[in-house]
Amino acid sequence: MFRKKLENFWYYHKYKVIIAIFAIITIIVASSGDSGGEADLEIGYVIGNREVILQNLDENKALFESLIQGKDKEKAIVSILPITPSRLEVEFVIGISQIFLLDKETLLPIINHHFFEPLDSYVDKYNIDLSGFPEVKADPDGENNYKVYAIPVKKLDMFLEMGFPEDYYFAIRLPKENDKDDVMRNKNAHIVLEYILKNSQ
Repeated sequence: MFRKKLENFWYYHKYKVIIAIFAIITIIVASSGDSGGEADLEIGYVIGNREVILQNLDENKALFESLIQGKDKEKAIVSILPITPSRLEVEFVIGISQIFLLDKETLLPIINHHFFEPLDSYVDKYNIDLSGFPEVKADPDGENNYKVYAIPVKKLDMFLEMGFPEDYYFAIRLPKENDKDDVMRNKNAHIVLEYILKNSQ
């Protein structure tokens, strides 16, 4: 009887269990990484079929840490980590990274879901020409109200200098509004984007 119940549970809930296991493993790995705990800003970049070799990583992390607010008032912590396909699934379930750097193949299937924040205000403020990038606009609500949810890395000089491919896209995850730490990390993501755009002109 118990075995039959277990088989039924596994049949109906196996994907949830697998994702939960990935989430737990990811949290353990992230907390034991070089950040010394939960980061005040996490930048995740997708690694697919190509190798992404980053330049001046420590200097750029230090710069970002000097710009943002941390839970520990003495020093903010920034993590810049690769995202594997299995970790990407975890991101959609629990949300870890605030900033995403994605290739087109990864961006297109998810841009029409409520996962990223609209970035139209930055496009307007910095007069970013997106005429050659229709893929960065989406209408998740299906109301024929298209907004910009990603900015091509090609338009972000600092990320190009760091070694991110020019055909990648920058996006910011929507914050969990009931989590004040996540809201703070989201604000940090906006501070970094603002700095990069000011210095890309």
